[in-house]
Formats: sequence, C-alpha cells, structure tokens
Amino acid sequence: MVGSNKLRDWLSINIAPVVFLAAYFLTVVLGNLVYALPSARPYLMNIPFTSRIFNFETLFSPGYWLLLLSPFVVTPMVVWLVRRFLQSTVLRVAGFFPEFTRSSYLLLLVICYGVVIYSFWQAEAFKLFLAGSDFASSVEARFVIRERVNFFSMALLMSNLHFLSIYGMVKLVREGGLWWGGVTLLNAIVISVLLIVLNMKWPILIFYAGLVLAVFIYTPRYPFVKAAVGMMVLLLVYFLISAFVYRISPPAVETVQQPPVSEAVTDKHEATRSENASSSSAAVEVGDSSVQKGVDVLALSSVIGGRVPQMMFHAINRMAISYPYYYEIFTRRGQVCGGLLVQAQVGQKCRPSFYVYTEIFNDQFKQRGTAPAAVHITAYALGGWPLAVIGLLCGSVLLGFFASLPLHAGSLMGAMAVTGGVMGYHLSQLPGEGPLFYDHGVIWAVLMLLVYALVVKAYRAVVAK
Repeated sequence: MVGSNKLRDWLSINIAPVVFLAAYFLTVVLGNLVYALPSARPYLMNIPFTSRIFNFETLFSPGYWLLLLSPFVVTPMVVWLVRRFLQSTVLRVAGFFPEFTRSSYLLLLVICYGVVIYSFWQAEAFKLFLAGSDFASSVEARFVIRERVNFFSMALLMSNLHFLSIYGMVKLVREGGLWWGGVTLLNAIVISVLLIVLNMKWPILIFYAGLVLAVFIYTPRYPFVKAAVGMMVLLLVYFLISAFVYRISPPAVETVQQPPVSEAVTDKHEATRSENASSSSAAVEVGDSSVQKGVDVLALSSVIGGRVPQMMFHAINRMAISYPYYYEIFTRRGQVCGGLLVQAQVGQKCRPSFYVYTEIFNDQFKQRGTAPAAVHITAYALGGWPLAVIGLLCGSVLLGFFASLPLHAGSLMGAMAVTGGVMGYHLSQLPGEGPLFYDHGVIWAVLMLLVYALVVKAYRAVVAK
C-alpha cells in the first residue's frame, strides 16, 4: 500500500467493514429495494417463493426496514471506536506472528494440498463432480461431496489454503520475483480446480475476490483500474461457473433426413469418389468435427448469454429473498427453533437456516438446503431485538479488529487484513459463528499462524542456547 492515493488508502485500511457493507447492500438490501418497487411487482408475482412475501403482514414495516438497514449506522461507529481504543493492543498482538520463510511456506502448502487432494480422492469427489447431468443432480452431487469430504480437509481448503494463496499474492505484488509468481499461479490453478469440483459457485468467486483485494491494496500503480478488471473477470467467472452448475447446454440440433439418391447418379460419381476417398476422407472428418465444435460453442455461448439476466437476478435474489421470510416468521411465530442456548447444543435439528429454506422452497433438498442470513438477522431469529443488537455489535467489533491491523507491518498482516475482507463478506451472509468456525472460518487460519509462531519461537530459543 502506498500513500499517494488517499481513497485507496482509506479503502485498504477499512477493507473488512467496506466489504461487509458493500456485500450486504448488493446481496440483501438491493433485492429488498427491488421488492418495494411497484414496477417490479408483476414480474415478482410470477415466481412462487417471491410472490408469497407480498402476503406477509410485516413486509415493509418500520421494524422491517430498521433491522435491514441498521448495519449502515452501527458498524461504522463501532469500527471507529475499536480502532481508536484497541489499535495499540492489536499492534502488539500482530507483532507476535513472524513472517513465513519460503521453505516453511512451501512445507505448509505441501501438507495442506496433500491432505485435501487425498480426501477428495477417497471421497470420489472428481467422479461425483462429473456425474450430474442436470441442475438437480448437480446439487445432489454437491451434497454428497460435502458429506464425504471431512471437515478438517474442507477447512484446510477453504481457510488455510485460501489464506496461504492470499499471502503468496501479497508477496508477489509487494516484492515480485519468479518464485512467488510461480507459487501464486500454482495456487490459483490447483485451488480453482478443487473449488470447482465442489459444484458450488460462491467459494471460487470469493477465492478470486481475495486475490483481487490483495492486488488492489498493494499494487503501486492503477489500483482502481486493476480492481475494475478483476471485477469484470469475476463476473465472467460467475457466468461460466453458473452455466456449469446449472448444467446449461445448447439445444439439440435437429437432423433432416436426406432423400435417397438415385442409382444412376450413384453409379455416375462412384469412380470419382473412389479415387478421392483416401485423400479427402480424413480432411472431411476433421473439417466436419471442427465445424460442429464451432457450432456447439456458438450455440452454448448463445444459451449462456440468454441466461445472463436470470443469473443476475439470481445473484441479487438468492440472499435477499430470505430476509422477508426471516422477519415474518420470527416476528410472528417467535423463536421457533429455540434461543441461543438451544442452538448451542450439539445435534440440534431445527436451525433457522434449514427452517427458512423449507418455508421458501419445500423441495427435495429440505433438511439439507439452507437459507442463511447475516449475523444480526440470524440473531434476531434466535432472540429478537436484544440479541440482534448484540450480534451486530459483536460482528462490528470483529470487523474493527481487522480494520486495525497494520498493513505496512509485513505481508503476513497484509494477508490477514485481506482475509478480514473475505470474512466481512461471510459476515454479511451468515450467522456469527459462520465466519469464525465454519470450514471457511478465519479461526483455522489464525490457528495455523499461532502454531507456526510457537514453533518458530521455540526453535529460536533452542538455537539461542
């Protein structure tokens, strides 16, 4: 990060709360603003799970808007207070963690990749990935893969390897060099393959977004241009991954039956065909194959292009639609899944995300499909307004902690700050424990850094004797 661009510097320091509020607005608030537009009502009424919200008694009530928009007031204030009063403490904590050496970084990569790839192989994830022939079977394959791959391996992939990749990108942008360039490219390729195999769109988009954030914060020139190009690439990746997850394919080409050729014409050209057969048959086959492949690519591109509006609406609607259901259900019915203490019990079957998913879709994926919501919305489902306030305050304090990290202190803290931005996205989509303890939770990367720091300090103490 350089000091020549004040806007870039401010965004870099506040990357965690900025990503949280931006992602929350685009994925939750924007959709609800669209629901409130009279001009959008006819289209929304044609979608069963969207049309039902217009019968909700709590829709667009004062409390509805207050809960929805509260992060834009509370979070900036809390982040400012945390930075003001706790930044010195954060600086001392950050100083405890040493930078990676190349050998230690490479060793961690080898261990993580080895465990993850072996786990995927044992779970037959690559075979299941190719098994889905339509959208339903693709989603079913996703559930099977997630059930077979153990949590430890998923955490290594979604948290530890993600952090190590961001660290490599930060080192590359700050220092350059073929070594870090090669490692970053390798990480991008291997992790992309592993994430695509999961048959999910958002993990790979979040992975690329983390790399784009690292470039934006530390590139010495044209940060906004590079970020804009990165966002365009992310959008293209979203369309391509969505096309695969939805199993979009070009329509079947209708074949026209050719009329039979007369015997006379056949005899007349038989000799000519025989002479040229050996020299032209291979060329004809290759030509026909190339033409057909080109036609298929154009047809598939046309189909994907036609689905772009649907994909864009899905991106806006996928999280936004949950909020009216959350507010209606847990305002009128109360804490139907129990309060916070009940949810803390191991094996609890009723979870707000499962309950709301069933209310919205009630399809073959109920009890497996989830409709999660942001930290304060989920807290509202568990304890009403008091817990919603506590949840939003706790989430904002966490964002303030990451906004207090010293970006100039080294690549490790820079990578952690970028990881805070990724965590900010998750905080806008998931309950409070998600960004911390789910397989993509930041706690697993922090534990890796803590173990590494303890090993390094122990080694240095032994050598110093």
